[in-house]
Amino acid sequence: KEPRPVYYRELDFLGLDKHWNYAKQDELPYMWAEANCYWYRGRMVAKTKGGSIYNAPKLEFVLDSNGARVLPDGETLLPVDIPTMIEKNRDLLEVIEQITVKKIYDIYKRYRKKTDVYYVAFSGGKDSIVLLELVKKALPKSSFVVVFGDTGMEFPDTYDVIDKVEKQCHDDEIEFYRASSHLKPEDSWRLLGPPSRVLRWCCSVHKSAPQTLKLRQVLGKSQYKGMAFVGVRAHESAKR
Repeated sequence: KEPRPVYYRELDFLGLDKHWNYAKQDELPYMWAEANCYWYRGRMVAKTKGGSIYNAPKLEFVLDSNGARVLPDGETLLPVDIPTMIEKNRDLLEVIEQITVKKIYDIYKRYRKKTDVYYVAFSGGKDSIVLLELVKKALPKSSFVVVFGDTGMEFPDTYDVIDKVEKQCHDDEIEFYRASSHLKPEDSWRLLGPPSRVLRWCCSVHKSAPQTLKLRQVLGKSQYKGMAFVGVRAHESAKR
C-alpha cells in the first residue's frame, strides 16, 4: 500500500504527544503511515482502529516479543532524514524514471504527426509535479504546453505551487495556461449539488471542459486532436 508522510499535527491529533516527544515543526515528517498503520524508522509502532467524524479512533501500540512497546513512552522522535532516504533509493528511482521517460517519448514519436497538441494536464498536486518533470526530460520544450484546470476550489498552498511552476515554465520557455469555468464554484454547487463518488461533475465542469476550451482558443481550432499527459498512480481506483 502507498505510504504517506506523517507530520506533528497528525500525531497531536491522535494524542501521541502524550506518549512521545517531538518538536512542533512543519518542515519534515516524523513517521510514515500505511493505511491505519504508523511506521517509525523502519518499524511499525502503532495502529488506529475505528473512528469517525464524531469519534476519535482507538490507538493500539505495537508490542515486541517481550510484550513491551516497540517505541516506549517518553522517546524523542527524530524527523525523517529526507536526503539520506533519497540517496538510498536513488538507483531504483532512476531506473523507474528512465523507463517512464522513454515511454513518454515513444508515445510522442508515435502520434506527433496525427496530433495537434500535447499538453500536461496540471493540477498543482504532487503527482502532476512529478509528471511535468518527466515530460520536460522526455520531450523538446516547444513540443508541449501546460494547462492548469483551475477549479476555484484549491487550497492557498496549491495556488502558491501553481505560481512557482508557472514562473519555472516561463523561464524554461514552456507555454503555461490557466483554464477556468465561466461558472463560479458556488454557482455550480447550487446548480448541481455537491460532487460525490457517483456524481463526479466537478472534474468535467471545472477542469476538462475549461482545458478543452482553452486549447481551442490557443490553437485557433474548434476541432483539434490533443493528447493529455495525466498523473494517475497505479494505486488509484480503477473506476477513476
